[in-house]
Amino acid sequence: MKNVRLWYRKDGACRFISHLDINRTITRALQMSGVPLWHTEGFNSRMYVSFALPLSLGFRGEYESVDVRLLEDDYPTDVMIEKINGCLPEGLCIYEAGESLMKPGDIAYAHFIILITAELYSPEEILACAQRILSGERIVTEKKTKKGAVKEVDLKENIVRYNLELSGSAVKLDIVLPAGSVKNVNPSLLTDIIEKECGCDIFTDVTRVRLYDDNFELFR
Repeated sequence: MKNVRLWYRKDGACRFISHLDINRTITRALQMSGVPLWHTEGFNSRMYVSFALPLSLGFRGEYESVDVRLLEDDYPTDVMIEKINGCLPEGLCIYEAGESLMKPGDIAYAHFIILITAELYSPEEILACAQRILSGERIVTEKKTKKGAVKEVDLKENIVRYNLELSGSAVKLDIVLPAGSVKNVNPSLLTDIIEKECGCDIFTDVTRVRLYDDNFELFR
């Protein structure tokens, strides 16, 4: 029996599928693929499938992963990828398979690329608005805890690094934030503040491009 980590992209219409439905979709594709995967024993036998870190609804994902167990240690990974992709819908694509070197609990940071546009403001005006917010001493907002309580947080303290620039007809925000089981900051908290500061609806296209551990080693 061999543990394998599958790396996949989530894009297109599939970015509007919830994490629970992504779980079901990929699990169903694994079952249909015919790949010899290990199932738990007992009366309610099920396939071993473990996702590293849920992706928010509407976000694209370039570096998403799911762990499975192969019954055959020498099963070709290229064949496995081809078979599984043949059962996945457009917008989900396995692009790599290999050994899992870190545990999902090691994830500490996420790298996002956010494109921001608005109908009522030019990219230059949005850029100036975002710069005012991000250059401030504090960026205070409210966040719900896992227990449902609301607490005040300073996003400025949670921004590891960022870069703002114009990118065609949009503003590009390149940012690294805490992510994982210990601490998680959704970038929508920041874009909501930018929208409020601009005073009009903004449109965001968010891609999670990389995950890191607490030493900023690439999650593998």
